[in-house]
Amino acid sequence: MTESFGSIRALCIVFFCEQYPPVVWDGAGTYTAALAVALAGLGHDVHVLCAQGHQSTDSVEAGVHVHRRPLLRIPVSRALGPVGTRLRGPLYPRDSLSLRASLPLSYSLWMRQLGLHPDIIETQDGETRGLVQAMRRSHPLAIHLHCPTMLTVRLSGEPIGIKGSLADRIDRTSANRAAVVTSPSQLLVDTLRDSGWLSRREVEVIPNPFDASPWHDIGDVAETEPTIAVIGRLEAYKGVDVVLEASARLRGAGVAHKLILAGRSAGMISGTPSGQWLARRAAQLGLNVELPGHLSAGQVREVYRQARVVAVPSRFESFSIVAAEAMAAGRPVVTTTRTGVAPFVQRWEAGAAVAPDDPGALADALAPCLLDAARASVIGAHGRIGVAEIEPTAIARRKEQAYRRGIAAFDARNGRRPRPAPRPDVRPASDPYRNVEQQRRPTGGSSDSLIPSDRGPRSRPE
Repeated sequence: MTESFGSIRALCIVFFCEQYPPVVWDGAGTYTAALAVALAGLGHDVHVLCAQGHQSTDSVEAGVHVHRRPLLRIPVSRALGPVGTRLRGPLYPRDSLSLRASLPLSYSLWMRQLGLHPDIIETQDGETRGLVQAMRRSHPLAIHLHCPTMLTVRLSGEPIGIKGSLADRIDRTSANRAAVVTSPSQLLVDTLRDSGWLSRREVEVIPNPFDASPWHDIGDVAETEPTIAVIGRLEAYKGVDVVLEASARLRGAGVAHKLILAGRSAGMISGTPSGQWLARRAAQLGLNVELPGHLSAGQVREVYRQARVVAVPSRFESFSIVAAEAMAAGRPVVTTTRTGVAPFVQRWEAGAAVAPDDPGALADALAPCLLDAARASVIGAHGRIGVAEIEPTAIARRKEQAYRRGIAAFDARNGRRPRPAPRPDVRPASDPYRNVEQQRRPTGGSSDSLIPSDRGPRSRPE
């Protein structure tokens, strides 16, 4: 082994994402923050460029260079009043073509103005943030799939129309031209292929990073009362209605329990706002249900403390940050086979996975934990051990390897000289980038899903 530690070259990695703490409204922002910090901890030169709002600031946070810049938009349809509302349509901003033009232009302009010269750019779901770089093949692009915007519309059963179909086709372009594509679950890959995405291209399954340490101080589940918790947005595809039916079956079987549905009402169920529909249905079934609405991070922790078992009954979910949080808190998880986290729950023996839309199966899986606190404690302990597998540094190492493969393939395809890469067995276990020169710092400056227009920033993903 003749290669020295000094030959290991750190990468300059730039993330394009509208979110970065404290401005986070879904899992894409949480994912970007966890991975960026972990990559910086491995010695890489990591930048997050956030084109959102009106701020223009630069900071270094936990070793990550965070550049907040305005999103450059001309809201033409908004200026047209009621006519503009009709032009935008009911799916706005998910199918917005003007936003898909604004995103790549904004990110390309700000990256050039900042003087960033990344080895690789990562962004989410294809969409269009890296479309300029993808079309020009100026930089290798890494796409991490979360759940592309129009896929969620399709899965909810809404018609996407001509504009939505065009938006979806545009979104695919970046993914098809990316140097590397990763996904948190095989379920998402298979679902996207069924929807016409990804063609025959290779996709590597790398779970989302998850820092379990904030949840370690939540007490043993054996100390709880029989309580089922559902945490997240209350919307149709989350399957919260199925939990109500399962709760009614448990009540009918004499299994006393409380049900907490913690989250913001979103969308409609049978033509009624989801929160109202769920409250009305719970009353009809005579259930012991709490609907506290959207909660702060501290209040969510209290819900986990109360929970004997956490239900994730989604009809589709590419992974599930709630399931990871629940396992880190030592709570058993009952999810469906249509969530990307299901194989982990089963392999770690941290709960159960049942078919979606089956309240009987869901009730049967919840009952053992509700009836036996000691059993719930054993299952919860398995989950706490299991989530260590997806801690951020371990995931960052896998992403680094994927980046290097993507960079090498990009260079070969475009006739560029191969860049130096480390041998996989030369990195020391600790202080992995000691004596490594940090390259490609920015030379100048200037003072996750598409941006939702109807919601303000939230303190945690749902």
